[in-house]
Amino acid sequence: INVAVLAGHSVIRTAVMGEDASLREQATVQELERMGTMVAEAMASGAIGFASSYSLNHSGYNGVPMPSTISGWSEFDFLIKAMGDHSHGIVQLASGPRSVEDLEAISAKYNRAMFLSTGMAMFNEQEPDRAIGIFNACAAANTKGRQVYVQIPCQPLSFDFTMANAYPFYSHDGFAQVKAYSPEQLKKVFRENEFRDRFRDSLANPQPGMIFQGNWERVTIAVPTLNKNLPLANQSIEEVARAQNRDPLDVILDLSLEEDLQTTFIGQFLNIGDAGVNELLQHESGVVALSDAGAHLTFMCEAGFGLHFLAKWVRERGDFTLTQGIQRLTSHPADLYGLIDRGRIVPGAYADLMLFDPDQVGVTPAERIQDLPGGGSRTIRQPLGLHGVFVNGTLVFDGENYLSHGTGPGMVLDRFRPSQNNCRVSVEKVT
Repeated sequence: INVAVLAGHSVIRTAVMGEDASLREQATVQELERMGTMVAEAMASGAIGFASSYSLNHSGYNGVPMPSTISGWSEFDFLIKAMGDHSHGIVQLASGPRSVEDLEAISAKYNRAMFLSTGMAMFNEQEPDRAIGIFNACAAANTKGRQVYVQIPCQPLSFDFTMANAYPFYSHDGFAQVKAYSPEQLKKVFRENEFRDRFRDSLANPQPGMIFQGNWERVTIAVPTLNKNLPLANQSIEEVARAQNRDPLDVILDLSLEEDLQTTFIGQFLNIGDAGVNELLQHESGVVALSDAGAHLTFMCEAGFGLHFLAKWVRERGDFTLTQGIQRLTSHPADLYGLIDRGRIVPGAYADLMLFDPDQVGVTPAERIQDLPGGGSRTIRQPLGLHGVFVNGTLVFDGENYLSHGTGPGMVLDRFRPSQNNCRVSVEKVT
């Protein structure tokens, strides 16, 4: 495959500050200068841009915050400045509580295209006007010559989890100190009224950007482990709580404790509701993106988002024509990210091609396989209606198997042009 590399804020901060990167908000002047030098070197070596995160949902081993998430905004500003005078170079930010106005100011100051990703910009039926408000704020900024865009997934944001590793809840106060606890330690904590009250208070006043904001109707009991609890399968926590006249938080914790924290839950938290999601996908300030490519292993697998887009939003719903759908996945992001000779089938361009059947294209539901070291599991999805993938003109997938090549054919992309938005010109809403 072809790869373009972003200079990562957390990696650079760790390289300079060591373990302090996740502990100390303020870098020294000397540390900041060294970080800036590394960003400049990355850009000179062919990086496509700079990436950072202020997301409350991002933490590392033992629950330690990802380094960038605790850094001051002035540090972020300084490192964007360090990108220098290169005409190319985009900025990707998991924005957390940062506003569109914050990103607009950076875009104006350094003439950079800014791409934000946040749960706040995904459709939420509890607050249906919130996400579109963020998109419209970006559009308003862009009418003034700025470059601020939202990365929008075309699939629901969903997680498979147990209370032994309850990632969707980690950004809430009650979990701050227990993320790295063993199952035995967690069982003790989950029985404490103090923990439950703290979690309840956090759910009543969720911070911007939190994945889970208290909608228990979207948390389903997928796989109970005890026979007596099998009738609960496929019921939401809200349904069970209503039937038992109990608080939903007590239901999920007590059920998990009864089943030794082995109960599997599925949470569908954001981007639920086709009409609301379609409005975001159609928006001129949106970029269809934001797949984890399977990196979350057991929690979720968003690989194949492009195949899903062609299946659901093009073929099944007809919100985009086939031409529009293909453009949203190819030339539109290629132009925004400044890729040269990519995203279009034209003479002289690189032949990155996908051969598919429009009537069959799609992706399978997620499935678990155990092929990691030590028998560890991960979640995968398989393509449907896909007959070939070509990278730089070389067939790498024939529709059934990956083909082995001694070298390549992919390359590290290291030449880019300034970001250009082609959305207004060639993507029109389907009516």
